[in-house]
Amino acid sequence: MVNKFEYDVALSFAGEDRVYVEKVAKYLKEKGIEVFYDDYEKTKLWGKDLYVHLDEVYQKKARYCVMFLSCYYAEKLWTNHERISAQARAFTEKGEYILPARFDNTEIPGIPPTIGYIDLHSLEPEEFGKSIIEKLKKGTTNISRKSEVFRKPKVSKIKSFNPYEETQNILNFIPTEIKKRCDSLSEQGVSCSVFNRDSRTCIRILLNGETKYSLDMGIGGIGGDDSIGFYGVEGKILSPSSGSFNAWANIKWSQEKDDVVIIFNDISLLDSFDTGEKEYTKKEFLKVLWNKICDVLEEK
Repeated sequence: MVNKFEYDVALSFAGEDRVYVEKVAKYLKEKGIEVFYDDYEKTKLWGKDLYVHLDEVYQKKARYCVMFLSCYYAEKLWTNHERISAQARAFTEKGEYILPARFDNTEIPGIPPTIGYIDLHSLEPEEFGKSIIEKLKKGTTNISRKSEVFRKPKVSKIKSFNPYEETQNILNFIPTEIKKRCDSLSEQGVSCSVFNRDSRTCIRILLNGETKYSLDMGIGGIGGDDSIGFYGVEGKILSPSSGSFNAWANIKWSQEKDDVVIIFNDISLLDSFDTGEKEYTKKEFLKVLWNKICDVLEEK
């Protein structure tokens, strides 16, 4: 059967969740899935009446619509427009069309809690991408795939690993997850600011408007340009310097953990005085870093 849809899947999301969604879109595209993701459509969208065009995309042009639901999604005008268009299609569709995926439990109009959804809290973007492909395979329409002929080098079949790319993934993952946790504690007076300065990603944790913990992260340092340098202190960083670090780490693939690991050669950042190397997956590092932040907020 020839695919009657222009896209296998259309992604609907709030801009605040773009870091996660972009990785899902990239994974799907690499697997040959026709995906509607706004950054891939910039030239096509140029000059169009976006209100009309997006209505056509989310109501007529995709096999499925994946909605990345969050507190941000509920607040946006454009996501509301996309949702209404998708719901109009779902009303007439005999099978599933809207596939909800949740970052949190925010109520979204027209999406009752009884509809099956995917919880994204502990799901990596690539893992979620695999779920979308599995759903497409079970659908009634063949997936449109573009095969490309090119030379494939004869290399050993081992896990593909790019330390430069993984370094950037970690620099995106840590501030995104820290900010989500702080945002969930806003009623307790906790907040987080994330910004870039001098090629560094800067995280500032505040309690009732007072800076309690500061962390700068940047690519490079004494470990080379596939490493990450860290500069973390309690309170404000009073004299920021692009050359200052109090910890650094290399990024490697661990056969034992079957995952990317961050190998620290100096972990005074976490108030640990262990000698030798210490390695964490990015989730493990997030956990110990968050424990450090909690201790600071509790003034332990």
